[in-house]
Parts: sequence; structure tokens; C-alpha cells
Amino acid sequence: MKVESNCFLVLVALGVFASAPFSAASSELGTLGGNLCVAIDVNDTGAAVGQCRTTDGDFAPTYWAVTGVTAMALPGLEVDGPCSTVGISGNGVIAGNCELGDNGEPFPVRWLTPSLPSTAPQLLNASTGHDRAEAQFINAFGTVAGTSTDPDGTDHPVLWKSGQTAATSLPVPGLLPPLLSSVAECHVAALADTPSPAVTGYCELRHGGAIAVKWTPNSAGGYSVASLPRISGGSNCTAAGINRDGYVGGTCEDADGDLAAVRWPPSGGSPAVLYGLPRESANGQQLIATAINSAGAIVGRFVTSDGKYRSFVWAPTGDPATEDGLDLGDLGGTVVVAQRIANNGGVIGIAENGRGAQAGFYWSATGSMQDLGTLGGATNHPVAISPNGEWIVGTSPISTGQRHAYRLGISRSGLTQSLMHEPRKNAQVAAGVSGCAGGHRFVSYKRGSPDGFCWKGSGYEGTPSFYALAIAIAGLVILL
Repeated sequence: MKVESNCFLVLVALGVFASAPFSAASSELGTLGGNLCVAIDVNDTGAAVGQCRTTDGDFAPTYWAVTGVTAMALPGLEVDGPCSTVGISGNGVIAGNCELGDNGEPFPVRWLTPSLPSTAPQLLNASTGHDRAEAQFINAFGTVAGTSTDPDGTDHPVLWKSGQTAATSLPVPGLLPPLLSSVAECHVAALADTPSPAVTGYCELRHGGAIAVKWTPNSAGGYSVASLPRISGGSNCTAAGINRDGYVGGTCEDADGDLAAVRWPPSGGSPAVLYGLPRESANGQQLIATAINSAGAIVGRFVTSDGKYRSFVWAPTGDPATEDGLDLGDLGGTVVVAQRIANNGGVIGIAENGRGAQAGFYWSATGSMQDLGTLGGATNHPVAISPNGEWIVGTSPISTGQRHAYRLGISRSGLTQSLMHEPRKNAQVAAGVSGCAGGHRFVSYKRGSPDGFCWKGSGYEGTPSFYALAIAIAGLVILL
């Protein structure tokens, strides 16, 4: 990451449920009268979507506004027609699927004004000549990604651009029609959070295996596709996420058949590779990347030498050859599964606690892993964190055992860190003369570099971890 002079870094303070050692604004979200509500997604304002069971026992797509916890059922394409949600954009547009017709086929939709219960969803069309389609993702600007299915039952990746109902095809890499491509089917994994987003995913090969791909918008209004390089000597690759600058996070097999986390540059060139934690350790930890944030920090999972399932975060430092991963820690159990990373560096996931129960966690570079608590039951399953890192939604049982949705607002209560960009030398620090103002620490630009800057950040006193600081810097918001 490039650090600009005379800039300030704003770090979001952390907060969790009452059972954790610091506070947050947390709310059990309302129901539709049934005994089950499941949260799906949340945007930067705190507006959330999910599914709730009604008093009739049906599942209905559900919206929770920023201003309260009341559950609002979203209308379908037909009266009492089944629907589901897949996500919500930054301006509150919701994507999902609704059944239509005698055969009950699902069709992709957008709810443009979810605050108006009487407003029917907008139907998104399948590609010309195709039988049906399905929405799977929506980005912060309202572009929806999914599949369109031809009469032979083959799924094709498509986009529905913001404001449009016609499908835009995402081409398959390989030979031009009518020649047969080596690719059997392609799947979208993620959209960049831009108005005209780049897209990433993977394609299954006819002879077996998979390649990671990236689609980029072209001047004709469509998309071009490129295969992303494999690890030298390796084979299969898949993509997990893409950020607004075009960096793609994913997983590849190396020459020995072991899995490694990778980060492809915007150019689509050879990826940076993380084989293990630490990077000098023996291979075989089976690193799997699950998400990437706007700064290029990647989270994922790995297996330790003693068979424990752990999670890591891997932040760019400008020198891929020396970048390392950081174990996120645990809650007393043997399994930790990181799921999402926000643009401020906050990570959510699920971890086994000391009692063997499934606990939700929040991690940031300024503190250890925090148990999110429950709504009264024994477990918690956080499912989404807003892009800005200020909201978490998930599902947890209440004391009677019924699973309800919750929304947690992470507090901003007063921790502001500043970066004073003045070159300093490690030699000065070794000599006891850091040249940094009181309360500030020296941080090198990258591992082994004698150059760096002065940093003041809550939670770092007495902690000499360069990498924890690098993670924080990679996930913070830069105000120039």
C-alpha cells in the first residue's frame, strides 16, 4: 500500500454484544410472526435484508430499515408468491428471486423502493432465447450478477446493470464460436463495488479442473474475459473476491497439489502467493482465500500441522516476496472460519469456543478476536458485515431456542488514530532515539525495511507486531 504524506487514518472503534467486554448498539430484529428469521446482508447505512417465517408458516423476503427493528415483508411478482433475497446495495436496492407462473420457476428481481410495501419488484430478464435466470449477488451500486439458463439446462454468467432489466452476457474464455471452447461452464464469484464493475469467478474445464477468470467492461458496452494465471507448475485456481481497484483474491493448487492463497494484480499478471503461516513454513497447510477488501487485504482459512482449522488475514505491503499472513487467534476451540473482511479491516466469522459451541466473532488489528455473544441461546452465526465495517448482521437463537436475526452497530466511540508521515530509521529506534512524538511508535514500510513512519494507535502499546500494524493500515480509510 502506498502511504501518502500529510494524511490521516481514521480507525473505526470496535463493539460487540453485552456479553463481550465493550459496548455496541445491538438489536434483535423483529419477525413476521413466525418462529424463524435469518439475516442475509447489510449495507453501509445499516439497512438489512433476510428471510422470515410468517404466521402462516411461509418464508417471506424481509427488510429491516435503518430507523427501527420492525420486519417488513417484501411483495412478490404474484400475490403470496414465494421470494428470497440475496443482498442489498448501498442505496437500498434489494436483489433476489421470485417465483412466477404455473411451474413456479424463480426469476431474478430488484426491489427498488423496499420502504414502500405496495411496490412490486422489478423483473430482470433472462438472456434472449433462455428459459430462466437467477440472481446471486448485488454490488453497492445496484448491479446484479447471476446466471441465465438455456433450453439445454446450461447456466451462463450474466449481469443486470443498474437501471437495466436486460441481461448482459459474460463471455466464456477460449475459442470463438462455433469452435468448441475448453470451458464447460463459468460462474460469478464477486463484483467490484463500482458503477461499471469488473467481475471475477471461475470456469470449469471440459477435461476436469477449473481456472480463475476476470471480466472487465469494454467500450462496446459488453464485457471481455481473461483467464488469470496459475501458480508456476500448479493447476486449478478459483477466485473468491475482487476489489474496486481490480485486485482479485483466490486460491490455486501448487505443483505439489497443495492449496495456496493468491492475489492477482489489476493487470491480470502473475499472482502474489501465500503458501503458509509463516510464509517460510512447510507447505501443506491448504490455504483457502474467502474474501478481499478495498485495500487488497485477504482473509481465509488454513489447517495447522496438528490438524486444527484456523483463519488468517494477509495484507499487501508493497513487496509480495516478503508479505506474511497473520493467524487471527481463536475463542478456545479448534475451529476458526473467517468469512468476510470489511474495508476498515474488520473481520467476521465463526469459531468454536471453549465449550464446543459455535460462536460468532469479530476481529480487528487493534484488538484480539472478540466473541459476539448470543441472543440468549448457545450459538451465533454472523453472515455479513457492511463494506464500511460499521454494521454486522447474523442469526442467533433466543432463550426459547427460536432463531432470530440481529443487527449490531459497531461503535465509533472516540478512537481516532493519526499518521505522522516523517521518515525514520530503524537504526534510530535501536539506539533508543526514534524521533517519534510521545505515544507514537515506529512502523517500517515493509518487513526488513529501515524506513518507516510514526504511528499512534489504541491497542498497540507494548505490542511490537509489525504485521498487526500493517493489517490496520491496509484496512483503514485514507483521507487525503
